Amino acid sequence: MDKKTRTLTRAAILLAIALVFQFVKMGQIVTGSGINCVLIIAAEICGWPWSAAIGAITPFMALALGVQPPAIIPAIPFIMVGNILYGIVYFIFKNRNRIIAVGFAAIIKFGLLYAAVNYFISVKPPIQAALSFPQLITALIGGAIALIIIEVLNRTGKIEK
Repeated sequence: MDKKTRTLTRAAILLAIALVFQFVKMGQIVTGSGINCVLIIAAEICGWPWSAAIGAITPFMALALGVQPPAIIPAIPFIMVGNILYGIVYFIFKNRNRIIAVGFAAIIKFGLLYAAVNYFISVKPPIQAALSFPQLITALIGGAIALIIIEVLNRTGKIEK
């Protein structure tokens, strides 16, 4: 399999995994951490454009499939941008230090969403709460899990350099 086909296949599998996480009824911590984990893995093994694509598709699909309530519609563009930035910021800084890259990406995503729901758009209080500090927590947890998976994939030779 050539490299482009392999990358496309991996990105499609990661998108499918992210969509499955959206249907898991185990709360924001599990679902959000899972999707953030997928975004970091996609940035690492497929590149930032694929991570960005997954990050843009997942919030829209959650709404379209009824996973998210219609009340979240004003926040969807901000969630998309937050996801995209999460993957891109990680990708930019990963070669310096992956742990710091995850931390910085998490802070950027959290900052954007926090500012959006507190200063730019009007959403119901439960959505405002969900798009505030839990975003930092799920971005850090998902990133930490992704780093473990990436290390395992590197050690087993599943990621070509």
